[in-house]
Amino acid sequence: MQKSFKERFPKNHRPEITDLEGFWNEDVHTLFRAFSEQILQKYDLRFGIPLWTETYGWTYRIGKSGVFLVKGIRMEENGFIVDGVTIHDKDSYSWLLAHMEEIYQQKKDYFLGRIAEKNARQSERNKARIVREKKEFASLQSRIDPGQYNVFCWPEKLDIHKLNKLYQSDARGIHDEVLVDEIGLTLYLRCKYGKEDAERMDKNIIRCHGCGSELGGEEDFRQCSCGRQYSYREYRRSYRRNNMPTGAAAKTFATFIEEWESAKTYQEKMLLIDTLLHEFHLSMISGATHRPVAMNFIDGSRERVDQIISQLARNP
Repeated sequence: MQKSFKERFPKNHRPEITDLEGFWNEDVHTLFRAFSEQILQKYDLRFGIPLWTETYGWTYRIGKSGVFLVKGIRMEENGFIVDGVTIHDKDSYSWLLAHMEEIYQQKKDYFLGRIAEKNARQSERNKARIVREKKEFASLQSRIDPGQYNVFCWPEKLDIHKLNKLYQSDARGIHDEVLVDEIGLTLYLRCKYGKEDAERMDKNIIRCHGCGSELGGEEDFRQCSCGRQYSYREYRRSYRRNNMPTGAAAKTFATFIEEWESAKTYQEKMLLIDTLLHEFHLSMISGATHRPVAMNFIDGSRERVDQIISQLARNP
């Protein structure tokens, strides 16, 4: 007998979106995927990070920017429960779409107002932070070499046109060994440095982008023996601005890193790339993160990246 959702995912095991795929049968998971994509495309809403409750285990919320319209969504073996109704077939799914539309129209003004208020408060905090950091920077002027300070070099993102070309060639039965290696290596380096740098920063350590040395310490200012200088704070911000991958699909990243290093044949490499793209698609339609995982790897606008991932998912 299959364990309940709470039994399968206890408090110390927060489920990933890929875990939901494995928990349900294909029919229920198809409905969940369709609903996730519907609320994203129609309302720009997403599933937030799940919350633990003692009664039901992990529960989900739907919203945007930390403001939520629907809370307490539960996962059970026979479907997902929204406001007391189990979504498991076409009839219940039709009810869900109508229910979501009603909720959105009723709460739209309040919902958008809350988001605007939250953004305004964040703007005031940002202004105060900028003033504070300018003072801190002024105190460091005598130590800073402008040509060596905060020079970052992150692994490049994937060219969206090359990705499309690889899949078009593969569909025609053409094995482009050079292109599969180029794309796989690009994904590998983003995975590897995203994962490793996140682990370093958790320990208050950064990697020198000049020589690769690890720079620790308690000060924000860091200087490497090779001459490069960094602000720990700006290093973290640069990591985020460059969309280095971490978090939502960390387990998949780790698997890709390990298996890419041993992959030899074209088929093995394509399978690994396919698996990572599948993770991108799940992230995109689920909205479990504010920024789909694909944006960590593929160069392009949100709209264009979503489009190519959806296209590849429909045409494996």
